Amino acid sequence: MMKITEKSDVYSYGVVLLEVLTGKQPIDPTIPDGLHVVDWVRQKRGLEVLDPTLLSRPESEIEEMIQALGIALLCVNSSPDERPTMRDIAAMLKEIKNEREEYAKFDVLLKGSPANEAKVLATSSSASAMQSFNKSNNTSFSVSSLLHSSSSSKMSFK
Repeated sequence: MMKITEKSDVYSYGVVLLEVLTGKQPIDPTIPDGLHVVDWVRQKRGLEVLDPTLLSRPESEIEEMIQALGIALLCVNSSPDERPTMRDIAAMLKEIKNEREEYAKFDVLLKGSPANEAKVLATSSSASAMQSFNKSNNTSFSVSSLLHSSSSSKMSFK
């Protein structure tokens, strides 16, 4: 429509996220058939779109990248009304970070370090507060659903 709106900014942010995650430009000569990076990611889906240099990262980081890929795909939804707000995007990205911190806390608990146990208990209430915020904020997408809906690292986005 050639109008700059919050939803067009969200689309642009999604394209930037895709550039970071794929290592490709919006119009990239390495993408077959002259597809735009958005269309290429929609066709390919999953791990195969991630920049190969990122695949050497630990599995937990790759899962976070896949979650960020899901957020990017929400941002580039062809229907502007279906795109999240920037506030929702920020909440989803924070949720990815909080999930990583929660897994680290559980790892500490499993190792049985009593000194760290109090720290874990003190910070778990802040994670619970963030989850409550996300629910009350009507975020239409749960980042944790991406991680937990996948039984393998390869994911499919619709």
